[in-house]
Amino acid sequence: MEITVSRRDFLKYIGMGLTTLVSSGYANTIKPLAQESKSEKPNILLIVSDDQGWGDTTCNWKNTDIDTPVMDEIAKTGVRFTQFYVNPLCAPTRASFFTGQYSMENGMWRGPSKAEDNDRIVKSGVRMLPQFLKKAGYRTGIFDRGFDEFYGFLGGAHPYTPTAARALMHNSRPYQEDLHLTDYFTEKAMFFIRDCARKKNPFFCYVPYNAVHGPLWRTERPKPSGKKQWLEKYAEKGVDFPRRDYNAILEHMDSSVGRLLNLLKTLKLQENTLVIYFSDNGACLMTPETKANYPGNNGPFRGAKAAHTKAG
Repeated sequence: MEITVSRRDFLKYIGMGLTTLVSSGYANTIKPLAQESKSEKPNILLIVSDDQGWGDTTCNWKNTDIDTPVMDEIAKTGVRFTQFYVNPLCAPTRASFFTGQYSMENGMWRGPSKAEDNDRIVKSGVRMLPQFLKKAGYRTGIFDRGFDEFYGFLGGAHPYTPTAARALMHNSRPYQEDLHLTDYFTEKAMFFIRDCARKKNPFFCYVPYNAVHGPLWRTERPKPSGKKQWLEKYAEKGVDFPRRDYNAILEHMDSSVGRLLNLLKTLKLQENTLVIYFSDNGACLMTPETKANYPGNNGPFRGAKAAHTKAG
């Protein structure tokens, strides 16, 4: 995605106490963090989509069949960073953004390994963005080093609807929830933001949706993960499976991002909140290289998640 900030510059600006990255009423002019009182420090809302293709939003690619009005508005009224590079896998991109280091340098050079293997984890000596923000007086919400609160799951490819076998977690404890995961993450983020606003705590709220990562509808398992209202919308538009499920998941997430932005306005926080949105690695496609049945769209670009090109 292009609606983003350079991860190295972002960490540099945060470390320097400068926030001049996004316009549109979100953190337009903010003084250095170290000079601000507790209630005046800029809030940060970081939203990351999973496996979203560059061509899967209308602000990037007019030929898409997905409606993304919230992302389009962010792109129209904010700042687009078009020289933003990511890894071709989820965890290395996220680790690089949070550490300001290349993935080979911070230790997360591929997907995370099991704790006992200890060969693909962020190195223990590496300080992460939320640790710096906590030192600056922020409450931080998601997980890992430097975070105060975590709701979600560890690992990948978690089902969007609750199952007894795949429980969610609150901090280190199993947690049961009946909501669709996109709604679940949105509701927990909204609760966190409201609580911080009530207590006048500056916050760093990290919302890494699992949308639009699988499991999605596929021929051998024809069960959609999207919610009914969006599935019906794209059925009426003539979009068939598996793309219909993908579209339903993505527009549901777009609508949920809109709920977060509306909450900031309701709480009168939009003038003092930096909002950042990006996708972690682009879409995985239905190609022989990826061996996947994944209906993403990377627009004019030839690459894809987990894909490689042959030499010669």
